[in-house]
Amino acid sequence: MINLIDGFDLLVTSFVGPTIAREWHLSPSGVGALLSGGLAGMAIGALFLAPLADRIGRRRLSLGCLALASLGMLAASVSQNFGQLLVARLVTGAAVGAMAASLPVLASEYANHRRRGLVVALITTGYGLGAVIAGIASTFLLGAFGWRSVFVFGCVATAVMLVGALRYLPESMDYLVVRRPRRALDRLNRILASMGRAPVGELPVVVSVSRKAAVDSLFRGSNAVRTVLVWVAFTAAQLVFYFASSWTPSLLLKAGMSNQQGISGGLLFSLGGVTGAVLLGVLASRVDPRRLTAAYFVVGALMLVVFSMSLGMLASALVVAVLVGLFLNGTISGINVIVPSLYPAETRATALGLAVAVSRLGAVLAPLLAGFLLEAGWAPGSLFRVFAIPSLIGALATILLARYGHAIQSASAEPRTVEGVVAEA
Repeated sequence: MINLIDGFDLLVTSFVGPTIAREWHLSPSGVGALLSGGLAGMAIGALFLAPLADRIGRRRLSLGCLALASLGMLAASVSQNFGQLLVARLVTGAAVGAMAASLPVLASEYANHRRRGLVVALITTGYGLGAVIAGIASTFLLGAFGWRSVFVFGCVATAVMLVGALRYLPESMDYLVVRRPRRALDRLNRILASMGRAPVGELPVVVSVSRKAAVDSLFRGSNAVRTVLVWVAFTAAQLVFYFASSWTPSLLLKAGMSNQQGISGGLLFSLGGVTGAVLLGVLASRVDPRRLTAAYFVVGALMLVVFSMSLGMLASALVVAVLVGLFLNGTISGINVIVPSLYPAETRATALGLAVAVSRLGAVLAPLLAGFLLEAGWAPGSLFRVFAIPSLIGALATILLARYGHAIQSASAEPRTVEGVVAEA
């Protein structure tokens, strides 16, 4: 549910962007900058806020970021010019970026080995569902109340989610064991009791690891090759997905469709993304996630080319939009499934935070590049074909990761895991 709200907050500009552009007379490059604002904020949040999850806990960071995202949406709703709106989107994006690195880790730590891929994939479907809700909300609110009302809706929904998370969001058991905050044993036993497990008498002995040591371990020996491959694959996935998710409604308008048809195309893209993430999660328990993600990359590139050739035909374009979303969002889900399994508990949020931060370079550049290419006279169909290239690069990186991507060694002696504690209990 939190990821659903994050998806709404992050991707709502894709649906209201054309209306804002008409009201404020923005150029295509200006629209691209606005679309990139939230994504740039995600890079900031993933780089500077997400590592705090390993220090203060996944729960505390998520609660703080929900409050920050709600304030960012409120600021966006009262923005009076492009600069104010851009800053508001940066703030919201920073909050979403931190949670994007923390929540999949929290989910993977609570999941059992057999269903871990499915659980993490289901978490990532929240972005697609949030985008669907953003499209539906835009359809009903834009005409009657204007684009500001969509941000108000997001602000209220995020605040409601904060209240729910205060009551129901648990802390990471791995964090309690590794970092040992105040009353860690009592908190761990309450979680075990809620899971129907017997309490433990003491916390297992672990060796704490500094963030510097955790980061250094990612680039030690052959680990560096695996880490760089993760970054290349993640960057490619973000570049292609956020180009398509940000620009599909606007590009359908430029291809001759109506505003409502453009929103419908964005909605179908998001629905396809949800389906793709769920399908990947189901298949990940039966197929190596790295090989499966590589296949998603290749088919996603093919779908982009097919989509570029169907823009002039409404029915075909809308059908293909579903498939484009299915495979492109599936690549991001696949990377989120792969990464936590490569890192030990004490470095997971730091490692995923760094990967998210680096990959956000692709997410930020995608809308900007598309805006500049449109301003230079490129046709919408040409853009979809160009962005098929990085999808193929992502496929190559993931294939190499399948060959070389064995589990990265811990930065310290491997601690007893929480799963071991629960099993013993």
